[in-house]
Amino acid sequence: MPYIIAPARDVKGPGQYPEYLAVLKAVQDAAIARAADIWKGWVPGGLTPKSNQFGIGLLRKNDTSNDVTTAALSGSYSYSKTLTATGWVPLFSYTVPDDTIHAYAGFSFVDEVMRISQIRLEIQDRILPIIDLQGAWGWGKFDVLIKEDVGGEFVAQGLQRVLVQGYVESTGPQRIVPIGLHLYKNLTRVITQT
Repeated sequence: MPYIIAPARDVKGPGQYPEYLAVLKAVQDAAIARAADIWKGWVPGGLTPKSNQFGIGLLRKNDTSNDVTTAALSGSYSYSKTLTATGWVPLFSYTVPDDTIHAYAGFSFVDEVMRISQIRLEIQDRILPIIDLQGAWGWGKFDVLIKEDVGGEFVAQGLQRVLVQGYVESTGPQRIVPIGLHLYKNLTRVITQT
């Protein structure tokens, strides 16, 4: 199966969905390998990198919203969106900043009410097939993890385009949280309040 959909309450417990941790590790390894390839001589430095180290943190809302199509974002540090139209709608559409890498493992849907029935991820010219979410609607909160063959993980480097679209069934508020990593060469970019 190319992706895992599971109730949020079940994916993080001991011994539950070992594939979940395997996907997260594969995405982290792929992101670090990409960083080592494009940032020659730099090594991982954790959250607060030193000279010739790159930082590794989680994706934040402000990392994924530099395009006008995300104007529906609301809340200062929240992935809450007010969906105002039905059909295919851009949920995240942005260009990864220079000297930055974004690695996607999946998405967490943290509302009891789901308004989105399908999602699709694009990075540059690589398009993931549509993922149908309707089978999980009765679970309430759930996570979707994208499983790829080694080397096929969804990693976007600086200046590449990322587009996540959702098929909206009904309008209203919805929270969608990307599950992934943000690698960065510039610590100021992640400690500055915006």
